[in-house]
Amino acid sequence: MNQGTGFEANLQSQTISPAQDEFEGSERDGADWGERPAQASAEDEQNEGKRRGSNDEDEGERHVEADSNELANEQASQWLKAVLPEMTNGWWDVYPKGRGFAVKFCWRDPDRQTLTFPRISHQELHALRQSSPDETGRFMRDRIFASLRRFLIDPDKRDKATLVARKLGIAPDDLQ
Repeated sequence: MNQGTGFEANLQSQTISPAQDEFEGSERDGADWGERPAQASAEDEQNEGKRRGSNDEDEGERHVEADSNELANEQASQWLKAVLPEMTNGWWDVYPKGRGFAVKFCWRDPDRQTLTFPRISHQELHALRQSSPDETGRFMRDRIFASLRRFLIDPDKRDKATLVARKLGIAPDDLQ
């Protein structure tokens, strides 16, 4: 990646380490390390509120906050899909997960196939939204290109990475 612009340096300083990147990019579902499942933390919040003697009005406020977070996450997911590279066959699946957004490329062959890319953190999302459309597009292409290059090294992901590269209009030889 070209480290010449302040935008890219800022994003690079906010990105996770390669070890975390590999873990976050896995196809594992569920909460990130160190996070409690959403159901458990919601139950804990309710129990804590009861111990403090909260009333039903607090519950209503919590639902409004959750709804606005869901709307913001949905809008962010749609925005990220729009800035990911165009493909010839398949689709991007972007959704909130842990401390950011999971990114998967999906296609049918004949059954549904997926290749999971490293997650995009909330900090990266914020930096991307502050940048110009050209910088954002370049950063996302470089990020996908770098991930595909790493996937080619992994024997378990090599075939999928080669296929996804073609669907994204990238010659697999360009990834070597």
